[in-house]
Amino acid sequence: MSPRPPLGPSGMAGGRAPLAGRRDEEPATPASRAAAVLAGRSARAEAVASKTERFEVPGEPGDAAAPRLGVRGPLRGIDGERVREHAARLGVGESAVQIMFGRGVVELAQQEQFLRPRLADLRKPEGMAGFEAAIDLLRTAWRERWRVGVFGDYDVDGVTTTTILTTYLEALGIEVVARVATREGGYGFSQAEAEALRESGVRMVLTGDCGTSDFEALEWLRVRGIPTIVIDHHQVPERMPPAAALLNPHQPGCDFPFKGLCSAGVAFYLCASLRSALSRDTGVALPDPRLWLDLVALGTVCDMVPLIAENRILVRHGLTVVGQRRRPGVRALLEYAGVAPDEAIDEGHLGFRLGPRLNAPGRLGPAEPSLSLLRASSVAEARAMAERVEGFNSHRRERQDFIVREALALLAADPRSDRRHALVVGSDRWLHGIVGIAAAGIVSRYRRPALVLAFDPAHGDARGSVRTHGEVDVLAALRACAPLLRRFGGHRAAAGLTMALAEVPALVEAFDAAVGLQLGGRDPGDVVVEHDGALDFAAVDEAMITGLE
Repeated sequence: MSPRPPLGPSGMAGGRAPLAGRRDEEPATPASRAAAVLAGRSARAEAVASKTERFEVPGEPGDAAAPRLGVRGPLRGIDGERVREHAARLGVGESAVQIMFGRGVVELAQQEQFLRPRLADLRKPEGMAGFEAAIDLLRTAWRERWRVGVFGDYDVDGVTTTTILTTYLEALGIEVVARVATREGGYGFSQAEAEALRESGVRMVLTGDCGTSDFEALEWLRVRGIPTIVIDHHQVPERMPPAAALLNPHQPGCDFPFKGLCSAGVAFYLCASLRSALSRDTGVALPDPRLWLDLVALGTVCDMVPLIAENRILVRHGLTVVGQRRRPGVRALLEYAGVAPDEAIDEGHLGFRLGPRLNAPGRLGPAEPSLSLLRASSVAEARAMAERVEGFNSHRRERQDFIVREALALLAADPRSDRRHALVVGSDRWLHGIVGIAAAGIVSRYRRPALVLAFDPAHGDARGSVRTHGEVDVLAALRACAPLLRRFGGHRAAAGLTMALAEVPALVEAFDAAVGLQLGGRDPGDVVVEHDGALDFAAVDEAMITGLE
């Protein structure tokens, strides 16, 4: 881990003056020009910095009226008698049934499956495009004892997908080479990573949580006779990747009915199907993929995909496996997260205590420590790696707090901030691996989409993350700004980008305009927060809460 810069008396890294204040330097750099447009005079930012550290200051820019409340749409015409009937037949409270109605789970059979999800209810993957080709390749790799390379993204879904694939293939006796992305190397599967895997002697490569858009690396391997299987769930571009098999529920021609799987979920399906195919071939008992459901649950919850249908089933049973603490890396991670040995595990533990720790190394640099932690084969090895990951997480929290404080100060100093439809802020002191968390903090404060950029003056570029608010599609907004960007991707709620530093001032206006066009004149903070109805205070008791849980 690289040494962290000291915090000076102003709270800025190294005690330097804020970037936006270096306006008297000649010649002006793209970074200083961009910062000037973003934040105005830094002296004003310094003046409000102490206030914005509290995040909630009445009268400050960014304060908005309280959100409007509204009953969830499906509940407006709810039939009370039907709710009571379903509650009696399901053996649960009426509040639980009402919540299911509010989320579109209205038929009795659907509600039964929602409350008691079974692995037997998982739909078979036969309709998933690319599946047959992938299984055939893996059967060949197993039969001919190929060395197989696996490359994954640096977030929790990427690391858990890589761990699922590598450890399951190893359990089948296949030799693997595992690699994960680094923030410095950027998102996705690069040609440099492809070359490194080829040099290691692999005869096939699998990518996890990336690869769908990585044409250059996949084509480089293809022309050298190394087939690739892409396991991904990101949006598919018009041009299909040159992979031997693409497993992505979003690709054209994929008939698998549920499109909400994350990459870890797709990897689980692949391993389960491979086991079935090899068992038919050999008649030999093979490792049970259900033992890998702890990793599937981690990837699913932390990637924030909807917890419905297949995802709900996988997470429900994955939580049981997490609670069994069989995997040394998961056990050590729970210990360092302060989870008691007898504490029941729910999705909150995964999303708020384990996930941030696993994400921390990849936010600051290479994600390899998280991969090594989850792949650890002994408790001693796992605890050593968990301690290292915990150190990264502590550093991540410090840097995150620093970025959010400074970003809020810069925005509060700009009188235009509370009039914009969307906000853009940046600095050359911020780590690009953490700006996404900072963007979420700004959205919470200003209640409008926020794009936070980490400037790199040495290379003349900026990398950033955007988070949405309400129903704004931030990926569509970035698409409208495409001429200003070198690369971007993501989904409607969150996205990332790389751009030339000199284009930042233009992006401030273009992104604001693109979001404003979507809003159609509406206040970006005017969002209706839906709820599931009112409860009499007397109805709130332990039995009701237990039933809801």
